[in-house]
Amino acid sequence: MAVAATDPWWADWAKFVPGWLAFVWTVGAGTRKVWLRRHHLALGPEAEGLRTQLTELRALLDELTSGRHRSDWFMHEDRRETGRALRDAAGRRDDPGLKLSLDRLAEAWDEIFALAPQPRAKLRFLGGVEEVRQQRHAALQDAEDLERIHQMTELAHTAQLDVQSALSRLNELERKTHGRN
Repeated sequence: MAVAATDPWWADWAKFVPGWLAFVWTVGAGTRKVWLRRHHLALGPEAEGLRTQLTELRALLDELTSGRHRSDWFMHEDRRETGRALRDAAGRRDDPGLKLSLDRLAEAWDEIFALAPQPRAKLRFLGGVEEVRQQRHAALQDAEDLERIHQMTELAHTAQLDVQSALSRLNELERKTHGRN
């Protein structure tokens, strides 16, 4: 008994190593679980759905900037609901950068729709002064529509940058969470 008391403390290290290794392993696994949980919350549910939504929005913005749309292009139901869908997607995310990009996209989309030209009624053949008045009014509307389309194009260009930043942030979060390349 007296011999055991005189042994140095490091002589028993072999007995305690497995316990310390288990402790370090448990703390590391717990830390990793918390870290991954935080990234899963930041990424949010339906990450692939968000990626699809962002790529479709990028295609719509490309159409807007190309000028290959008519005024009835804005009447499509899915296009009108895009801003609301982006706000819903932002609400389900926990990452501030991704939320900011999605909110900015929703605001830009709403502004683009506010600037959309109104569908016009067909001009009737009236003859005389009334027909000249209608033509003058149509020419003024054309000039106003051109200004609106120019503003819409500028908004669409800035929104394309936000789409790109949202997609890059989504990719970064997926790499951190799932280890994708």
